[in-house]
Amino acid sequence: MSGQTAIRIEHVGKRFGAGPLVLDDVNLDIAEGEFVCLLGASGCGKSTLLNLIAGLDRPTTGTIDVPAEGAAVMFQESALMPWLTAQANVELALRLRGVPRSTRASQARELLATVNLSDAAAKRPHELSGGMRQRVALARALAQDRPVLLMDEPFAALDAITRDLLHDELERVWRRTGRTIVFVTHNVREAARLGQRVVLLSSRPGRVAGEWRIDAAEGRRIESPEVAALSIEITAELRKEIRRNAA
Repeated sequence: MSGQTAIRIEHVGKRFGAGPLVLDDVNLDIAEGEFVCLLGASGCGKSTLLNLIAGLDRPTTGTIDVPAEGAAVMFQESALMPWLTAQANVELALRLRGVPRSTRASQARELLATVNLSDAAAKRPHELSGGMRQRVALARALAQDRPVLLMDEPFAALDAITRDLLHDELERVWRRTGRTIVFVTHNVREAARLGQRVVLLSSRPGRVAGEWRIDAAEGRRIESPEVAALSIEITAELRKEIRRNAA
């Protein structure tokens, strides 16, 4: 991390129409190159906050500052164009970014190599496994060449073994590219495995209810003792928030 702030969220609140508050007075600074996991119970406003950071919606109150280049977003569904090959899906993002046709193919192949999919460049989405489709989606997000990558539960629909493999892939890509990553999940172990920092949002309205910093992030596995210990600690706080909301 450079020490510079990549994302600054100040006193952010969000309400849809005349409905109840979804987010209330959220304050959070995220450093350049930091990997932050946003964690919370379903409906706590995690995805809403991610959409606000992405600029897909505006906060009702408060401000959000992001780099001028903006952010790339990766969702739970890969949303690949089914008639295009893996390489062509990545090339599409490059074309939208204005990359010249003469270099798009080589850049797309490099990005697929970054996510260990060189051998799948000519395959269409229906020929790929769920994990492979998500890796293509990751390569496509990287093709946007934004300093911030926002990920909204991208591995939630995958089986545990595939998810574990993609955790390794994502960590390797993060360390190689130096992107600032904000990763939304409701899976406590996933957050403890991936994040340099885990931020817990309370149940609605979403507020920052707790933060955990992980000093030695490299080399963690989902089954590591330190991941298990952190998961137990975070889960205890999450249960408190859920009980508080139910009271």
